[in-house]
Amino acid sequence: MTAEADLATGQGLSRATIVALHLIPGVLITVGFVAAAPVVASLGFPPLAALLAAIAFILVPVELGIVLWAGRGQQTGPLGAVPYRRPIRARDWLWLLPALIVVAFLGFGVHAVVEPQLIAALFGWLPDWFVRPIDPDRIGDFSAGAWTVTLVAFFMLNAIVGPIVEELYFRGFLLPRMQWLGRWAPLVNVSLFSLYHFWSPWQFVARILGIGPLVYAVQWKRNVFLGIVVHCVLNAISVIIVATLVIGRIG
Repeated sequence: MTAEADLATGQGLSRATIVALHLIPGVLITVGFVAAAPVVASLGFPPLAALLAAIAFILVPVELGIVLWAGRGQQTGPLGAVPYRRPIRARDWLWLLPALIVVAFLGFGVHAVVEPQLIAALFGWLPDWFVRPIDPDRIGDFSAGAWTVTLVAFFMLNAIVGPIVEELYFRGFLLPRMQWLGRWAPLVNVSLFSLYHFWSPWQFVARILGIGPLVYAVQWKRNVFLGIVVHCVLNAISVIIVATLVIGRIG
């Protein structure tokens, strides 16, 4: 069976293909972020806008495009390449959602204690705008209008569109094609997903701790929508925290 047929039918993918499909989008997004940074700076926008541009023009079309391309012509609709759509009982939603959100916050929270030291020790050579696309000390360097546009885009792309596409791609499309790895499939999936974030490599362990339980839950329940909802909620909370900080500094 060809690699193209494997993508369409949900058969297992080779190790090289799995690694490439996880990491190449991350490389492209990071390159786009770096390339867009001087452009958005010249337009008077914060560095965050460059990352949002990469999400809009690289992450979404590449990852969603692969999912839709793999599912083309199938009887089950545009998400034909996403087999994890088994219904979840309401009572399972009621306990899984809060449990996964709390576990994610604990994972990211524990890692946040050592993250500044980790950045200083291993990533101090990176430019400040790359490490801190939102610098609390430089919020006032940009106009209220620039921040308004950026924050609206931040919510739309980081709290809604981005998480939906990433979950469809990584958990709905790739995870089912890794089942030959058995019990290791979720761990490999979340590890490669963490590594894929080349624009924030200091959070590699944080994402494994925070998102790992979610990946296992998606595989357990065979439902990608569980991943979508939790991912969107987590990112929305993060966006709200950032927006509150920014508005407080420019208000």
